[in-house]
Amino acid sequence: MDTEQLTQNYQQQLQNLLPRGPAWSEDDPLLAGLAPAFAAVHQRSNDLIKESDPLQTVEMIDRWEACCGLPDSCSVPGTETIAQRQQRVNTKVNAVGGITKSYYLQVLSDLGYPDATITTFSGQGFKSTSPCTSALYGYDWNFYWQVNFTETTKVSGMTCKSRCNEAIRIWGDTVAECVINKICPSHTIVLFSYPPEALSAPY
Repeated sequence: MDTEQLTQNYQQQLQNLLPRGPAWSEDDPLLAGLAPAFAAVHQRSNDLIKESDPLQTVEMIDRWEACCGLPDSCSVPGTETIAQRQQRVNTKVNAVGGITKSYYLQVLSDLGYPDATITTFSGQGFKSTSPCTSALYGYDWNFYWQVNFTETTKVSGMTCKSRCNEAIRIWGDTVAECVINKICPSHTIVLFSYPPEALSAPY
C-alpha cells in the first residue's frame, strides 16, 4: 500500500472515531495533520519487520554483521554487495547442522550455490577387481572431499590499480571456499571443482 492510500485510510479511521454531530467537519485539519504521522509509523513498523529477515535487511545490516562477527577473514573489504552481505549473515544465523553432507550443501545453497554437489572418496581405493580406468585413490583420500560448483570459475586479474603485493590472477569463489574451509572437519581437506569455461566463439 502506498503512502497516500495509507494516509487516507488513517484519516478515515480517525473520522470514524469522532462523536456524531454538526460540530465536526469531514475535512478536520487536526485529523488531516495526524493521519500522515500514523501512516509513517505504520510504514516504519513494516520496515522493522523486513529488517528482522537477514535476507532483506539493509538499514540494520551493520548491526546484524556485528552480532554475527562479520566481516571476518573470509570477507574482502569493500568488494561485497548488499546481496552478498545478506547471504553471509543469513548463512551465519540459519546454518544449523552437524558434519553431514546435507549441512554443507545447505551452507552452499545459502551462499548462492543451490546446485552444488559434494563428492567423497572414502572406500574408493584401487583394488585388484577395479577397472583399469579407475583412479588410484590411496588411504589418505579418505580424508579428502570435493565441492563441485556448477558455475564456471570466476577469474579476476591484477590491474593497474591493484597493489603490488596482490596476486596476478585469482580464480574461484574465494568467499565460498573460505567459508567451507572454516567449517569443514579439521581432519579433512576440501577440494573445489569448477566446470571448464566455454571456448569463445571464433569471430
